[in-house]
Amino acid sequence: MSLTRRLCLAAFFALATLLPFSPLFAQTQIQTAEPGLPPARDDLASWQARLELARLLAQSGRHGEAAEQYRGVLKENPNQPQARVGLARALFWSGKPEAAAAELAKVPQGSLTPEDRLLQAELHLAGSRHDEAITALRAYLALRPTDTKARLKLADVLSWRKRLDESLVEYEKVLAASPQDQQVRRRYARVLTWAGRNDDAIRELRKSLGQ
Repeated sequence: MSLTRRLCLAAFFALATLLPFSPLFAQTQIQTAEPGLPPARDDLASWQARLELARLLAQSGRHGEAAEQYRGVLKENPNQPQARVGLARALFWSGKPEAAAAELAKVPQGSLTPEDRLLQAELHLAGSRHDEAITALRAYLALRPTDTKARLKLADVLSWRKRLDESLVEYEKVLAASPQDQQVRRRYARVLTWAGRNDDAIRELRKSLGQ
């Protein structure tokens, strides 16, 4: 056998040895073992696509359009809490707090997030339902105790309802977290005055003036 023929045979056997491990061979084997597999899909139902559209419209400040899309979701899927809360938010930001409150009232309490409860408090305040706002703010703060803005709002509303001792407790918590906030300290002093604690009010006003 000639040298050339020997070299050709050697190259053929080497290629045959390597071929089963090549990517092309592996791909062929997989295709043979699993013929006709369709590509993975991630289909969205129409109500899910509409819900996403409504969310994006609301984020863009187009609250009227968002409300219409949320209504479309609820027409197809009336028990969808995200759509109900989204509709309430869109109505609130469209200047329709009573309609927003009516929608939010349809959401089961167990489905409300902390942020939903804060919205609930805002809606009660917009409707001058102060006792309901207090309840909603307390429920929110039980979940978000470090939110000083919400706690200050609770302190204010309690003072409006003449629940002065409760109000002062909340002001003190806010001041403990933000001792340099002189406006909060002055509001605290005002409620101290309403409670007949004039000496304490004088002390707090002096502090707010750096005296």
